[in-house]
Amino acid sequence: MSTKITEATLKNFQKVSFAKIEPSGNLIVLAGKNGAGKTSTNDGIEAALTGHNGRNIKRPIKDGHGKATIDVKLSDGTTLIRGYTPSGTTLKGLDAAGNKFGQRDLDARISNLGIDGRKFISLGEKEQLQALLSIVDLPFKPAELDAERKMLEAQRLAVGQQGKAIGDPHADPNIPTDETSVSEIISAIRAGEASNELIDTAEHSVQHWSGEVEQLKEALATAERNLAGAKATLASSPERIDTSALEAQLDSAEESNAAIRANNQVREQAQRKLELRAQYADLTEQIKALDQRKTDGLAQAEMPIEGLTFDDEGVLYQGVPFSRASGREQLIVSCAMIMATNPEIRVIIIRDGNVLDMEGMQILNDMAEATNFQVFIELVKEDKGDDEYFFSEGELI
Repeated sequence: MSTKITEATLKNFQKVSFAKIEPSGNLIVLAGKNGAGKTSTNDGIEAALTGHNGRNIKRPIKDGHGKATIDVKLSDGTTLIRGYTPSGTTLKGLDAAGNKFGQRDLDARISNLGIDGRKFISLGEKEQLQALLSIVDLPFKPAELDAERKMLEAQRLAVGQQGKAIGDPHADPNIPTDETSVSEIISAIRAGEASNELIDTAEHSVQHWSGEVEQLKEALATAERNLAGAKATLASSPERIDTSALEAQLDSAEESNAAIRANNQVREQAQRKLELRAQYADLTEQIKALDQRKTDGLAQAEMPIEGLTFDDEGVLYQGVPFSRASGREQLIVSCAMIMATNPEIRVIIIRDGNVLDMEGMQILNDMAEATNFQVFIELVKEDKGDDEYFFSEGELI
């Protein structure tokens, strides 16, 4: 259900002596020179609907009068009377059935952005973003998506720092990857020494028993048997092992192994850096996918007005921060935000209508018609022209 103003009557309110507005269209122009009563009329409509605002309305009663009233009738049969006396202000509200209601009941029927067309503009960047997100139905939760992106960025940063710390390692391809076994060399030396000892013993036996044969003819038979046995042992022994080469290898093994270990560490670092690069690239792709998900979600979302979107910092319009949009663009977007909240009472007031050119006025009118809103807009003009409501010195002429 949409409700609009069918009649608004102001008496002795601020600069207005008497004014009766009976809107016939969606865009209601309140024209006149500065100080003629246009803003007072909009102030009165706002006070009737949203309550008295002491910051905007300093002296509600016109000088020389004892009281002021704003009487507003709505299309659903509701009547609102905002009264002012020197002692304060009151609101009398009656619905179509004659039941009384108060400001709280009225607030529930008005946009949470109020009826001032510049309300959205006056909000801080975070408040603007919250207001937009409360209206738009997105296929994702922005806070969760942003948190996930920040987590991936932190992981990617850590991976990048690890890769940077490794530097650019270069392993020597000519150095083997496996270290020389020192224990194997030592075992080989000991085996060689043992074998050589057997050979030495056999040679000594041959020399000994050969002498015995010469000296002891009487023991020739025994000596010849011993000689034959010694020769048999010598014949079955392996070739003599040169342990000097093994000892030299042992001396160089530790130096060689140290070079192998250092080179293998470089190989490991190079491999680790390749892994980190792959991990970094994977995290980058995840971030891109997350950004694409957000982009696709925003493309699907129905924004209050074309060109409106947001990022982590706040609301964007036509790709730039909302605060950098032109005055005309800001005002049109701000009105679109109020319209998008889909309140029951569909009224907007604009106090600085001259920021809009003819094209802007047409856009605003089309928006109001499409959403069944009434927009009361002030325009500073010197002459009445074709305007239905032209103020001069607090009166409609």
